[in-house]
Amino acid sequence: MDETDDLRPQDNEQHSYVLITGANSGLGFAICCRLIDEFISLRPTFECLTLIITTRDSRKSGDTVKRLERYLERQSRELDAPLKHRISLQPEQVDLTSLRSVQTLSTRLLGNLPRLDTIICNAGYGAFTGIDWPIAIKETLTDFVTSLTYPSFKLSATGETTAAQTGSRELDIKAGNSPNDEPPLGQVFTSNVFGHYLLSHQLTPLLSASPDHGRIVFISSIECLASHFNSADIQGLASSKAYESSKRLTDVIVLTSTLPSMKPFVQRFLTPSPSTPSQSILLLDNEPSDSTRSSTPDTPPQRISLSDNEYRLPTNPEPKIYVSHPGICATSIITLSIIPFYLRILAFYIARWLGSPWHTVSAYKGACAPVWLALAEQDELEDIEQREGKGKWGSVCDRMGHERVVRTAVDGWGLGGRMGEGDMSNRIGSRRGFQEVTREDREGFEELGRECWREMEGLRVAWEEMLRQE
Repeated sequence: MDETDDLRPQDNEQHSYVLITGANSGLGFAICCRLIDEFISLRPTFECLTLIITTRDSRKSGDTVKRLERYLERQSRELDAPLKHRISLQPEQVDLTSLRSVQTLSTRLLGNLPRLDTIICNAGYGAFTGIDWPIAIKETLTDFVTSLTYPSFKLSATGETTAAQTGSRELDIKAGNSPNDEPPLGQVFTSNVFGHYLLSHQLTPLLSASPDHGRIVFISSIECLASHFNSADIQGLASSKAYESSKRLTDVIVLTSTLPSMKPFVQRFLTPSPSTPSQSILLLDNEPSDSTRSSTPDTPPQRISLSDNEYRLPTNPEPKIYVSHPGICATSIITLSIIPFYLRILAFYIARWLGSPWHTVSAYKGACAPVWLALAEQDELEDIEQREGKGKWGSVCDRMGHERVVRTAVDGWGLGGRMGEGDMSNRIGSRRGFQEVTREDREGFEELGRECWREMEGLRVAWEEMLRQE
């Protein structure tokens, strides 16, 4: 008998399954490495971990697996212990801007996984085109740390949309006709939010099978402010800050997900879709959702319904939804030539030495918060949120580079969505001018959450119906 047989899990509850999107580089790869390290150090030797690592294509998958295998070998040598019997890698491919690709991955995982403990929704796209250097120089000279934490000098494309999602639109485009029958999907919105939203919804049966009922961890950003988001343009198609808009949307839907007024929407999101097409999908106020209308005036708006009798309420415990961010990392989400790239890293270190807690700089340190959310005991997470409210969890560093996890103040929500949290100006990493949340702020945030959940569920149902009819 193999000497490691007694270390292998004796039942399914001793084996954890974690899915990470965008695992081939930057923060995604760092999350994989940190998950390996912390799982090995925190969990008993008889527990095992399968990392389901998703990338856009097979070449990236193969390269990522080789790099992670080399990382495992190095860790095995350092610990003088075999790790391959505890850590396994399962590469998968998905293009989150292709809803068909999301469906294909979901179907495959539903067929070959016993359960899923955590989805880390990391993959993202910024549509950044460069730096406005005159503004960048001016801001860094006048307010160095703030300009590197909440930069306004990044340039990005506006109005980018995904490729055709349905065959009929592809045929229209090839024939030179106007593709009137398919509403547009924003590229940044779909990559950062909607693709993950659909994937998480479709994998709820696997998440619900987890002993802790599963976790969905969305990756947000420290940079997203209330001013970056317009609920009338939920996809950010008209925004020059589409990336920040998508992250603000992420904050809003996650932080409001446990509020009673969101329950009808969240329950539907966390309940598998029916196998047969619904005949009518009526929004709770019986008004058509703007997000489900085509942008072309010649196409009549689709009426989407989410009436209470459309879906069964979930019979299994619902997965929990969390939001985190990595602080400020030096990743390749914005393309820079070699000299500006290393100057940026130097500037980030200087900002940290000047007292900024958010400049984690390395992706591995930035992975601290999402990995903690993936591996923490469920009782611990629930106890914290019961005492302090629903929070946005961020990675921070001290001047010496020691990382930890803290709550992050969010415009209109504060630290936990509760009034009376006190003056925020002295809290760690609080943005200059951030004020205590008022009752009006809190009510406005909740109403915004309701509007966003309504739009997201309307979009989900509309697109599932369109893809079903193909």
